[in-house]
Amino acid sequence: MSNGLRTLVLGFDALDSQYLELFSDVTPTLSRLFSAGISAPLDSTVPPWTASAWPSMYTGTDPSHHGVYGFFDYDYPDEGDLVTRNDVAAPALWNYLTEVSAPSVVLNVPVTHPAEPLEGVLVPGYLAGEDDAGYPRGVREELSAALGEEYRVYSSGESSDDPATKLAGYLDLIDLRKRAAVELLSNRDWDLAIVQVQKTDAVFHNFDDESAWRAVYEAADDFAAAALDTVEEPCNVVVCSDHGMGRKQGYQIQLNDVLHRAGYLTATTDSETVSLGEAKQRKHSGADADASDGRSLVTAGATTAERLLSRVGLTPGRLYSVAETIGVEDILFDIVPNSVRQSVGKGVDWRESMAYCRSESRLGVRINLAGREPAGVVSEAAYETVRGSSFRSCLSWKRPTGTPPSIRCYPVRRSTKGHTSTPLPTSSSGRATTTTCSRPASMAVRSSPLTSTTTTRRAFSPPTVQASTTTRRSTALPCPTSRRS
Repeated sequence: MSNGLRTLVLGFDALDSQYLELFSDVTPTLSRLFSAGISAPLDSTVPPWTASAWPSMYTGTDPSHHGVYGFFDYDYPDEGDLVTRNDVAAPALWNYLTEVSAPSVVLNVPVTHPAEPLEGVLVPGYLAGEDDAGYPRGVREELSAALGEEYRVYSSGESSDDPATKLAGYLDLIDLRKRAAVELLSNRDWDLAIVQVQKTDAVFHNFDDESAWRAVYEAADDFAAAALDTVEEPCNVVVCSDHGMGRKQGYQIQLNDVLHRAGYLTATTDSETVSLGEAKQRKHSGADADASDGRSLVTAGATTAERLLSRVGLTPGRLYSVAETIGVEDILFDIVPNSVRQSVGKGVDWRESMAYCRSESRLGVRINLAGREPAGVVSEAAYETVRGSSFRSCLSWKRPTGTPPSIRCYPVRRSTKGHTSTPLPTSSSGRATTTTCSRPASMAVRSSPLTSTTTTRRAFSPPTVQASTTTRRSTALPCPTSRRS
């Protein structure tokens, strides 16, 4: 090893301290690290999504610098591709280490495909295709041979409608990931190892069942225990997540509805957006699904039924339960406001609108600026006026009680893909926790919004970063001459 001190990063998507406490009886390893370590709040990125936050973790920069704000790279929401490592415009930790010939092991970290050359091993994770190669070429095949079964990015029950099959697939995948981590940590040289589990997030999106959450957290703890048992001292250990997890509460502002009423957004009955669900389906199954589907002003990014029920306070879990027992369409229009009914079936004409929210995951307003967007309709001279007046339209929204919500609008520099060199405000929508014990100091991730953030509820509770330290010395690393070695 280059300096005799190694660092192991255990990443768990959406790991949340409230659930670690709730399931402490089945998470002895993680609980021990927390009780013996040092913890502190850590903000997630803005927006606090997997595709933007994990690149912030491995580059040490926020989305305004690495350039990934959501799951898709596009000019307009009806066209685009899932983001890849090529879209992350900043060096990763392993790039820095490669510059000084220090080896790394990177396993299942989201947005790391296509695998790049490095000193060490990289097996890509979430958003990669099931057939995407690792580095060095052939490492996935070698890993599969060592495990006695094919190494997978996604669960065998990923597309199952049967809850028992889906949960069993999640648990089986975490076990596979555990054995893969042990294999790489035991048999590869490394100064830095980052190994990640994704299903600690997915279980909350797909199950409204505490027993399912508990089972996945227990499996995640087994993963952590096995990884730690593989590593010899001295070693720094960091346990981190990209964001927290909690139920949505309060009112949800439909920005496109607000902008439509204010005259900045043009509606159409012929509108499409790229679909994350369908894109992921193709990734893990190879299914030939369409890349886009129709979305209403109210429902961009989700089904009409789910978004409408969310508007009136029903959670996704309760939605599915209701949908199984009664005809959702029979009750939808009896419980939603007239203004919502009028928007159903309408979508956004992205190229004719002056301002719009590109997707729920972008958390803000995008100005359709001429010279930046391919079909921009807002001139440079009119930009400041449109931006200011559209912001005021968002700020004028009132709760049904007549009281204004707590809304923060942040202007962002106008540059292609939304990049800015100026640090932007920190999010309060995704808080993280750090903790340290006798084995790393925490890594803080600052956050920056692409556009104005407009929300009346916290969608996420604190994500977790747990750190433990040993005696350590600092090493000044040169900046890589390029992101790819």
